[in-house]
Amino acid sequence: MVPIKIQCKNCAAQIEVRTYRKFVHCPYCGTNMPFEGFEYQDIDWSASMYAHVKYWMDCPACRSRNMYLGPERKKWKCPDCGLVISAKEKKKGVFWFCDDCEAFLNVQPGFTTENGVWKCTECGYVSGVTEDNIL
Repeated sequence: MVPIKIQCKNCAAQIEVRTYRKFVHCPYCGTNMPFEGFEYQDIDWSASMYAHVKYWMDCPACRSRNMYLGPERKKWKCPDCGLVISAKEKKKGVFWFCDDCEAFLNVQPGFTTENGVWKCTECGYVSGVTEDNIL
């Protein structure tokens, strides 16, 4: 793909996009925005990793809107941060976030809900992780 330059809608930085993405993450301010501003007919989407994708969700770890269900429909994958969640984990589980810094707790080493609380490894805040804390 020929690089496409777009402007971040938040900080106005020029971002060079070289891969096919439905959304673009600004490396300067962290904003996620739709990949717009060019003619879709100019891109051969059949060569894209997204050609087969029918299902999307927001990534719980990095909050990008690029998480997709892989072609085998067994794993959710985020091309931005590399998080992989099995379809089984997504169905059975609750995504837990720190009540202070909003970090994704499920991927923190040793994470468990057994004690009903979890100390965030990013900020040290102790969050409740019981059924009473599910929104």
